[in-house]
Amino acid sequence: MTSLSWRWTFLVSVPIAVAVVLLGMLFIPRDKPSTEESGHDVWGAVTLALGMLGLVYTLVSAPEKGWGSVATIAGFAISAAVLATFAVIENRVKHPLIRFGILREGWVARANLSAVGLFGSYLSFQFILTMYLQSVLGWSPLGMALALLPTGLLVATSAPFADRFIEKFGAPKLILTGLTAMGLGYVLFLRVGTSPNYVLDILPSVILLGIGFALAFPSINVQATAGIRDSEQGLAAGLIQTSTQVGAALVLAVTTALVSGHDTGAGTNGTVSAAAMLDQYRPGLVLSAAVAIAALLVAASPARRRRALAEQPAA
Repeated sequence: MTSLSWRWTFLVSVPIAVAVVLLGMLFIPRDKPSTEESGHDVWGAVTLALGMLGLVYTLVSAPEKGWGSVATIAGFAISAAVLATFAVIENRVKHPLIRFGILREGWVARANLSAVGLFGSYLSFQFILTMYLQSVLGWSPLGMALALLPTGLLVATSAPFADRFIEKFGAPKLILTGLTAMGLGYVLFLRVGTSPNYVLDILPSVILLGIGFALAFPSINVQATAGIRDSEQGLAAGLIQTSTQVGAALVLAVTTALVSGHDTGAGTNGTVSAAAMLDQYRPGLVLSAAVAIAALLVAASPARRRRALAEQPAA
C-alpha cells in the first residue's frame, strides 16, 4: 500500500468500518429505553478532549518551538488548566462522564495504567523500528512489514485461546508475564548496531513482543472490568479503551520529541551517518523499555482492598 501512496494505509480501513457499522445496525439488538434518570456530560467530554489534544500537540511541537519557548510553556499551562476544569466538572455534575471513584475499585487503576504502558511502549517501538530499518538499514516498507510479521502472527493465532489461558493461569499472572516479555524485548533491542543480523539481533525482540502482547492485552481488558457492578461495566470498558489510545498518543508524542530533539551530528553537506541516526533513535528505544518496565511495576504493586459487591450501592 505504501508503494502506491501512504494515504492507502488510512483509506483501506474505511470500507471495513462502514461494513461493521451496517452489520451492527442489522444484528446487534437494540437496548430498551432506560427507566432511570439519565444525563449528558457534554462539557466534561469537551474539556477532556481539548485538554488531551492540547497536551499531545504541545509535546509534538515542543522540539521545533523549543521546550522553554513561550508557546510550549503556554501550551502545557493551558492543557493543564483545561484538564483541571474537567476534573472539577466531573466532581460537580450529577451524571459525570467518568466517576473517579471507580479507579479505587478492583484492578481498574492498575489495568488502565498497564494499558497505557503496553500500547505506549509498543507503538513507540514500532515507530523507532520503522525509522531504524528504513533510514539506517535502507530496508523497503515491505521488508520492514515482514520483519514485524512474527509479532502479528503470534497475536492472531493466540487470540482464539486467550480465554482458556486466562481461565487456567489467571489474568494477573498473564499481565505480569506479558509485560515482562515486552520489557525484555525492548532491552534486547538496545544492542542492535548499523549492520545487524535479523535472526540473531532483531527476531528475538519481535517474538518476545508478540508473546507479551498476546498474553497481556486480553488479560488487561479482563482485569479492567473484573468485579465492577453491571451498571458501570460500560464505564470501565470505555476507560480501558481510552487508556490504550491516549497512552499510545502521549508516549509516542514524547518519543518523537526525544528523537526530533536529538542532535544527529550532520556534516557540512547535510548528510547523516547510519551510526548518528541510530544514536538519534536510541533515546526512544530507552523510553519504550522504561515505559514497559514502569507498567510492569504498576501491575505488580499490591492491590487495594476492594469493597465486596454486596456492600456497594445497588444500581
